[in-house]
Amino acid sequence: MTADVAFEKVVDGAVAEGFWTLYAEAFEPLRTRAAARHVLHREEFDAEMTDPRVTKLLARDEQGEPVGLTTLATDLAAVPWVSPEFFAARYPEHAARGAVWYIGFTLAHPGRRSTRTFMDMIDALVGHLASNRVVCAYDVSRFNDDSLRFADNLRRHLERTQDVTVETVDRQAYYATTFH
Repeated sequence: MTADVAFEKVVDGAVAEGFWTLYAEAFEPLRTRAAARHVLHREEFDAEMTDPRVTKLLARDEQGEPVGLTTLATDLAAVPWVSPEFFAARYPEHAARGAVWYIGFTLAHPGRRSTRTFMDMIDALVGHLASNRVVCAYDVSRFNDDSLRFADNLRRHLERTQDVTVETVDRQAYYATTFH
């Protein structure tokens, strides 16, 4: 199963509604699997879908139904939890030309995760990033890293297909103290 993949700047109306349904289904398990809140509230999702600073990569099946979604902030100011200053200090030349971007999230329909859908999306995204010669940052929850080896698998794919350097630029751990 392949997917039709398209880049859009603004997604609203019925299209946004279809992708919200997909998003909610795909991300629901992360509500209890990650300490950081990885699941957007509906109003946050809608704001991101209509923000032109955030490119949306939409994947649809043969019937035109939503099966995958990636958000890519081409302006770090669009991502409230990211420090544009951190990336500007680390990658000054890229920052000067507006070429430090951030992947907000990427998902495939739970029933299509073991199909070509996800790789169709990744290949389209990687081609777009490579053609713009950007620094692309992203974060991965511990759950997705431990259970799916997401970062390792992505790094291996990138190194096989592109001239890239992948590095961990920061890490954060969450702790809980129970008082008895």
